Amino acid sequence: MNVHRDFDPSITLSDAIHKMRGLEPDSNLANKVSLDILQALEQHDAVHVVFNCGTSIQDEIAVHLWMVLATTAKISEMHRAVASLEHRNVLSGIGHFKLMRIWVTSLPRIIGIIFKSLRIKKRLSFEELSRLKGKSILEIRQEHGIIL
Repeated sequence: MNVHRDFDPSITLSDAIHKMRGLEPDSNLANKVSLDILQALEQHDAVHVVFNCGTSIQDEIAVHLWMVLATTAKISEMHRAVASLEHRNVLSGIGHFKLMRIWVTSLPRIIGIIFKSLRIKKRLSFEELSRLKGKSILEIRQEHGIIL
């Protein structure tokens, strides 16, 4: 399911994550995973919200790119969030050639994200995620110099 997330930037990051999870077909997934995986998913969800990305394959590519270029996430942490059997099944269901075509058609957006990430003031710190969850999306974007 492709959910486009365009939340009111005046709501808190915590509220937006909660609303976003309510839009998912399996919205109680957070109750089924370990604390370690839950933390990685929360970071992933925060990037979806802050950088205004939906859930299409193109949006997931954008989220991963934003995480690498504009957050303090480590590749190993990112891997935990997407290493599930469900995620692998989705990718294998798409097929390698279609996935390559999606990447190629996403190149303009990828290049745009690279240039936008170079202009941010500071990386989104996952070590401060608890504090950031109490701030509005707009405040977070302004504090970090995030321009979408």
